[in-house]
Amino acid sequence: MIDKRSSVPLYVQIQNLLAEQIRAGELQSGHQVPSETEIATQHNISRMTARKALESLVAKGILYRRKGKGTYVAEHVMAYGMSTILSFSGTFSARGHQVTTKVLSSAVIPASDYIRESLHLAPFTQMIVIRRLRLVDDVPAAIHTSYLDHRIFAPILEMDLSKESLLEAIQETLGLPVAYSRDSVQAVLPNREEAELLGSAPNDPALEVEGVAYAEGGQPIRLTRGLYRGDLFKLTVTNTATQPASLNMVSDSAG
Repeated sequence: MIDKRSSVPLYVQIQNLLAEQIRAGELQSGHQVPSETEIATQHNISRMTARKALESLVAKGILYRRKGKGTYVAEHVMAYGMSTILSFSGTFSARGHQVTTKVLSSAVIPASDYIRESLHLAPFTQMIVIRRLRLVDDVPAAIHTSYLDHRIFAPILEMDLSKESLLEAIQETLGLPVAYSRDSVQAVLPNREEAELLGSAPNDPALEVEGVAYAEGGQPIRLTRGLYRGDLFKLTVTNTATQPASLNMVSDSAG
């Protein structure tokens, strides 16, 4: 119950009460929580206070909103295959989540030595770099930065990638399917700008997935760096007896 004589703000008390109900299993993942009106009536508080409590939990990724349907309990951690070959929007849309994309920037720049080597490109190649913020149920979840050969993929610059799938745009432009990718995963600390975009604290770890996608025949076509909030995702790996995944330890060359 809430205590109106307490020095703790009412919206924080409501927030803590809902969070405790989630921890206790009274409100489970995917279940709808009471509306602002229901919370206000139940606790004899204003709708504004109830709204502030819900918005605070949404901002923390504990709850999420479905437009026109209400507010729901989010999965504590989202399982994801975390490969650069997967469609982020397709994966989570299929699970019933609302996925939105904000294009942070798109530009044409000279390819660095690292990008040229990764994509087997000639010197002085111009690259398209596209940076996108991915949100799941209005909660910032990942930052994707992709590099493409401008000579091949220039038409993609004319597409609205806040609505269209980059993976599908690549395959349509290339005329070939993306066949596989080689990816690496490591824990990193986001920089200040990345932390602000993801809505996380500067010292909160993230998962960085970097990989090259290949067309059939082994032609490298895209380099992508994905930065995922560590508190929202867990990495899932599928192995087979004939082709198990490998785990490599990164050594410190300076040591």
